[in-house]
Amino acid sequence: MRSAASRKSKNFDLEGRLAAASSNYEADPSAWAGKWRCWHPADAEGGRTFDEVRVDLGCGKGAFAVEMARRNPNVLFVGLDVDGVCALHGAENAIAAGLDNLVFAYEDYDLDVTKVFGEGEISLIYMNFPTPFPRKKMAPRRITYLDRLMAYRPLLAEGGTIRLKTDSFPFRDFSVIQFELAGYDILWQADDMRAAFPDEPDSEYERKLTAKGATVMGLEAKPGPAPDRVEQTAELSLFQYLPDDLESMDYIPHGMDGAVNNWVNRDKNAARKERARRRNGR
Repeated sequence: MRSAASRKSKNFDLEGRLAAASSNYEADPSAWAGKWRCWHPADAEGGRTFDEVRVDLGCGKGAFAVEMARRNPNVLFVGLDVDGVCALHGAENAIAAGLDNLVFAYEDYDLDVTKVFGEGEISLIYMNFPTPFPRKKMAPRRITYLDRLMAYRPLLAEGGTIRLKTDSFPFRDFSVIQFELAGYDILWQADDMRAAFPDEPDSEYERKLTAKGATVMGLEAKPGPAPDRVEQTAELSLFQYLPDDLESMDYIPHGMDGAVNNWVNRDKNAARKERARRRNGR
């Protein structure tokens, strides 16, 4: 799927728009590592101290973060995304909502989160519909990949947690294994997050995917004892987590529909050819 940036016109001035949204956009997030509770815009002389810091990792256009910030005025929410246009829309939405406890930034997939946040600084990391990257070779880009989960551990405050939502049961099942390998304790899992948490804000992706028939799954995990040995032992291709009978699936997870439909059609064609061969052989 194309990024939001790739869908903009050539005359779109991202940097200019971001500069105009500086009250809720941070151009140098690493400068605030260890100091996010005291964050304030660069053109402000100072601000208040927030009770805690929560991170929306892969925040999209910020609908979830905006509503959570509105409901929790004493918490600083930091929205991070790899797409600058998403960060821009998030910042502009925060400005429109009059929020001073929400800031957006963008970084690439290889972001070293330990350079953006200090030890014990984050009380909660939200992962709402992260890109699943279903193919094996792209597995290290998943934000629940073992190495990334290990990097998050020291950044979480005592009692801090990671909360994941996804429409993809292969990604969910893969992530459960990753959390366990990284020494996290899974506090709960839900097969229907909307039923379990009906009042929780949704995101743009949740609205889009549930309109297509998705059921939102989720879990929450916290760091337990650090593993003695960190070793990736999971099957990395998300296609390996699919059922054998692909036609039994009521919903195909986002990012896997093309491949699954091709496989189903291939199997149907093979079955038709086999029936024709048998008829001709009689």
